[in-house]
Amino acid sequence: MIDTGLKAKVAVITGANHGIGAATALAFAKEGAKVFLNYLRLSPEEYGGVSKEEAERATKPGRGYYYKTITRSADKVVKEIREAGVECSAWEADLADPGNIPKLFDKAEVKYGKVDILVNNAAHDRFDTFIPPDELEKNPLFVGEYPMITISPDSHDEHFAVNTRAVALLIKEFAQRHIARKATWGRIINISTDGAYAHPSNVSYGASKFAVESYSRAAASELGPYGITVNVISPGAVQTGWMTPQLEKEIAASYPLRRIGQPEDIANAVIFMASEQANWVTGQVLHVGGGNRM
Repeated sequence: MIDTGLKAKVAVITGANHGIGAATALAFAKEGAKVFLNYLRLSPEEYGGVSKEEAERATKPGRGYYYKTITRSADKVVKEIREAGVECSAWEADLADPGNIPKLFDKAEVKYGKVDILVNNAAHDRFDTFIPPDELEKNPLFVGEYPMITISPDSHDEHFAVNTRAVALLIKEFAQRHIARKATWGRIINISTDGAYAHPSNVSYGASKFAVESYSRAAASELGPYGITVNVISPGAVQTGWMTPQLEKEIAASYPLRRIGQPEDIANAVIFMASEQANWVTGQVLHVGGGNRM
């Protein structure tokens, strides 16, 4: 049996009320780590153009079902972890507000002491494009489940506030506290996307994640002397409730391993990057996508 060395470590995980974040929290708990979760419940109407009633009725993966998942609190995740005998707490806060960054660490430290591991998973994602609105109406690029808009100052800034700026400030806060207490062991794992290099039809999301990959390499170089490793997990398509069964089937057929990902697939990779087995791995982008984007 492999000992990951994570027992009694303290992990802060963002975006942990569903999907990859929730699976990652459970994976750390199985290794005996103390887990502090951040999350933000989003309105189906405001975020996805789906009524609350429609979302509540949804039972199969797809637009309505996905927007039902993002309205959940982290209570279920916390309960499951605590029932397994592991310490876990959660705090709901919008990371687009820079003032919440130090508060997140303050609250985690009050509960469990120093933070050893930071997993930046929280993300904002709404499809935008460079195609002008009138052309979109005549020949939409993304028809069906999810609406698409032409990129605007708001669509750009909403993505970068959460996906890029918050990640940079979280890394800074983690490093500042780590160095101040003269710690010698730390892990930062950032979740990107295998569409980061170029993400047509989702341009702001892809670009904001590509910026995170750059921040991660710079942080790995600067923080390595302090015993902090910084790595990126780049997932392929993961079923977090957003893919219809038909879309899942179509995407799976194009992947060498002939299936799309599950949140646990990404969580397993995060655990590896946090573990003692990866203690000489830093500044890397690990593609976890069934062979997609090799």
